[in-house]
Amino acid sequence: MIIRNCNLIDCTGRSPYRAAIKISDGKILDIQEDLTGDGETIDAKGAYLMPGLINSHVHINRRHVSRAKGAFRNLGPAAENSTDGRRMLYAAKNAWYELNQGVTALRDLCSVGRTASELKAALEAGVIRGPRLVVCGKAIACTGGHETHMYKGAVEVDGEAAVMQAVRQEIRLGADFIKLMACGGIAGMPEHENPDMVELTREEITAACRVAHDHNKQVTVHAYGIKPVLNSLYGGVDGIEHGVNLTDEALDIMCERGVYYVPTMTTVTGFIEKERSVGHDALADLITNEVMLQHFESVSRAHQRGILIAAGSDTLGDLHKEMYLLQERGLSPMEVLQTATINAAKVLQLDKKIGTIQVGKEADLLLLGSNPLEDLHNLNDVKAVYARGERVTYEWMLNLQ
Repeated sequence: MIIRNCNLIDCTGRSPYRAAIKISDGKILDIQEDLTGDGETIDAKGAYLMPGLINSHVHINRRHVSRAKGAFRNLGPAAENSTDGRRMLYAAKNAWYELNQGVTALRDLCSVGRTASELKAALEAGVIRGPRLVVCGKAIACTGGHETHMYKGAVEVDGEAAVMQAVRQEIRLGADFIKLMACGGIAGMPEHENPDMVELTREEITAACRVAHDHNKQVTVHAYGIKPVLNSLYGGVDGIEHGVNLTDEALDIMCERGVYYVPTMTTVTGFIEKERSVGHDALADLITNEVMLQHFESVSRAHQRGILIAAGSDTLGDLHKEMYLLQERGLSPMEVLQTATINAAKVLQLDKKIGTIQVGKEADLLLLGSNPLEDLHNLNDVKAVYARGERVTYEWMLNLQ
């Protein structure tokens, strides 16, 4: 297949340029100013071709992953209170929704049961088709910790030996990476938890990282406040999820060790909007003053220090909104696109395969009718999505072709 007459945004940092690309067996074989050949030829008519987007922080079987709207929100009880069968339907529909919006890879940060792992197995077996899926299995938390009460997406352990055993178990069950819960979150504020509440200790985090790294698995951590973030960084984690309050000390360590950052600002703003919508203005004000403002400042400072930032939506978030917020924090339009392409591919450890449009990489592509570098809202102007070189259709997703 050849896609010609397109404006190519390859996300290497190069400005858009007129080009044609040749695809065979799901990979990009050639990129030239123009190409001809046998087989299907698509005239892009000046549309903008970029790598497929990557959402670096989702919980795939919850109803409100990324941009889900309308009827999907009315399917029934929340995923955490549903049957395994219904949770799998939530997960599959979330994955398909994301794919149709141009998101060709997802990173699941724990889901109720083991839905994400089961969906990944179904995708790899060809039962259905969908985006690439990278999973952590279940998160690892202390007894009564974050994700153990509301969403039930974590195993509960205490002590270094128990944490090490839990890491080995998740790896045995197919985890692509390990997620730790270093602290509380905003979902249980103010009665049950808060972002500064230390849960896993530095010693437990260190033990988890040692085992995971021995198995060549990266470790990322749910960490909001100052002490949980520092405990995690000194413990040896590879990534910080959320990172509401990043001090100079934390930023120094992240720079020195190349620790990545997935801030998920949009889930914080989403919680604020949700609480205001039901009249909980005092709680919305609390989250705004104690979480959101510090969060925004941390992202700006991380960007200024050159830390690798990847875009993720989390539970109440939206990938596009996260990208808009990143631009407001000082990232250029190209840098924003890179947070959801090559930077995210590095976080998923798939940057040799996806994340840029280059010869030899796999053809996960997004064709847009207008230039997202002029206005990020043009990411909504989706003309076509290609996964591994094949155009995404409903028949393709159900593997009926």
